[in-house]
Amino acid sequence: MAVTIKDLARETGLTAATISAYFNGANVRPYNKEKIERAIDRLGYVRNDYARGLRTHRSMTIGVLIPELSNLFSTTIVSEMEEDLRKKGYGIIVCDCRSDAAREKESVRFLMSKMADGLIVIPVSSDGSAFTELAASGTPVVAIDRITDSKNISHIVINNREASKEAVASMINEGCKSIAIVCGETDVYTAAERFAGYAEAMEEAGLGEKIVAEVGHFSIDGGYRATKKLIGENPDTDGLFVTNYEMTVGAIIALKELGKEVGGDIAIMGFDNVEILKAVYPGIKTVSQPISEIGRTAAETLLAAIEGAPVSDKVLKAKMD
Repeated sequence: MAVTIKDLARETGLTAATISAYFNGANVRPYNKEKIERAIDRLGYVRNDYARGLRTHRSMTIGVLIPELSNLFSTTIVSEMEEDLRKKGYGIIVCDCRSDAAREKESVRFLMSKMADGLIVIPVSSDGSAFTELAASGTPVVAIDRITDSKNISHIVINNREASKEAVASMINEGCKSIAIVCGETDVYTAAERFAGYAEAMEEAGLGEKIVAEVGHFSIDGGYRATKKLIGENPDTDGLFVTNYEMTVGAIIALKELGKEVGGDIAIMGFDNVEILKAVYPGIKTVSQPISEIGRTAAETLLAAIEGAPVSDKVLKAKMD
């Protein structure tokens, strides 16, 4: 027979109300908390969250939907959010929609079938159609990294355009005259904003006619192919602005194959600061996203929305390293 809260109460000598308070995340005296946790271990108690959810209309589960599990930014954000949500008693279910809009909608239906209390998403496209109806029905949704057309969901993004403009301007100030960009598909918010910042910096420096862009599809292979094509067609390129980590890795591989010295023959500015990359190639400079702050802010915004807070958008600041 399954162990119940009443069994824990008998084992600890505490009231069922105190035991319930512990499971609901309320303040419980440290001594009582220790007694409860020892009793849980001794009796092998497993909380029935499904039954609890039917009573409280809360599953204490958050759905997290990302475009690609292979993307370092996405998985790092998930790790940060999971830590903050766990401290509040929430678990997460992560779905990878493989950057496919139809699969994104399927994943939303799956997560809601699991009674998720809310969703944190990196949207595949800018229309936000997969989440609009859900949010309008009362289920909170927080989108990170990308702005959508939906007015019913909160958005957490960074100052992509400003940070990109500053990064490219710094390359120009250091003597680069022919700077190219490897970016993702510009129907995606982040790619469009980062390209816009790049273009503004080039035009303000009088280098607008030398703008050269290549789409890298956000992947290592995409960055590799884009860089090979770009340098092959524009051999005088002396600077390369690459707008995510995976594409930066691909660009470096391509440049090495082309016999170019990274940071010597060609300056590289990446996006997302990954220490191991800079350790191997100290000549690389990067725009660093505040990943911990993004994860923490997304978790806090969603939990506040679950408690009834209105939709809110936040813009966080990146910095150049």
